[in-house]
Amino acid sequence: MKTMQSRRLRAIIGVALALLCVAAGVAAGQRMDTAGPSADPVVSIPPDARHQVTVFYSSHCSACTQVMPAVRDIAAAHPDIRFVFYDTASGGDAYRMYSAFDAAYGSLTPALPVVFAGDTVVLTGEEEVRDNLGEVVVALEYGLIPSADYEERWREPGRDEPVALTLPLVLSAGLLDGINPCAFAVLVFLLVGVLGAGTRGRVFAAGAAYSLAVFAVYFLSGFGLFAAVRSFEVMGLFSTFAGCIAIVAGVLQIASAFTRDLPVTLAIPVRRRERLAPLLREATIPAACLLGVLAGVFELPCTGGVYLAVLALLSEHATVVEGIPYLLAYNVMFVLPLLAITAGIGLGIPPERIDTWRLKHRRALRFSIGVFLLGIGAVTLAI
Repeated sequence: MKTMQSRRLRAIIGVALALLCVAAGVAAGQRMDTAGPSADPVVSIPPDARHQVTVFYSSHCSACTQVMPAVRDIAAAHPDIRFVFYDTASGGDAYRMYSAFDAAYGSLTPALPVVFAGDTVVLTGEEEVRDNLGEVVVALEYGLIPSADYEERWREPGRDEPVALTLPLVLSAGLLDGINPCAFAVLVFLLVGVLGAGTRGRVFAAGAAYSLAVFAVYFLSGFGLFAAVRSFEVMGLFSTFAGCIAIVAGVLQIASAFTRDLPVTLAIPVRRRERLAPLLREATIPAACLLGVLAGVFELPCTGGVYLAVLALLSEHATVVEGIPYLLAYNVMFVLPLLAITAGIGLGIPPERIDTWRLKHRRALRFSIGVFLLGIGAVTLAI
């Protein structure tokens, strides 16, 4: 029996390692795609960039497809102004030049399409480009720009202080997302079963296996979605979607803190919890791994509002490779409460006391998470 369990555990660990290798391979592929096969990765903007109009777009971007005919019409109507176009879908030099302009203008990788001109002019998105490009070109034509003072009219309120993607923000979001009653309940019930069938050493092992499995599911899911958003360059659309989801989830979390009669709740459905019951009773290490995978999959649609909002911020401010450390940090914080519960029960705290605490503070936790979701949803829609 022990040999069979050992084989099952090695198989599960092997699958987890294979998935992580695939993730690393995708990240490396993304890096190669964006860097080009042999070009120097260090690229500087042209010295006369401030006297021309530089347009970055993507042939895969629906907003770009809508606005580029108007941009080309403006270029044709002003033959004395030099227009330079880069299609970032080709990767390589175009993408590196895009990053160089981002750094030079401090634009924090804005959503496509984006136009750079003068000392500080950055027009981001279909609406802003359509509404302001003609005036920018006329100003260039009459020599009014480059001029930082004159260009102030195109500077959005708050652009000097954009929503920053910081490690403390990501860590705080991960920890708050991890403090959710659903994951707590499943883990506590698992460890109760382990206590009844083995030593406290097995409590640590089962809790760690469950937490690692949840971590793997969340990390790989987030990485896959993040990579897809960056690859298809739909950052703006995804930010809008994630912001709306976060706000709706926040409203539901706050409402669930005051009533149990909601037609829609952000919790693992009873039907799915019943599917986890056999694994809870089995209380083996392989069962704990599988339980963590299933709990992670079942939780994602219910508690993914914070995660989606963080992924939206990442997609706006970081490449796939740059985003990996943030994703790792977020998910470490996400499973930290699970590891803390495991340590507490393993050191002798009765599981019933933790479950009583969970039930007693469930409303306060939901209310706090709901308020945070509303805030991060509003921030995501504003970027």
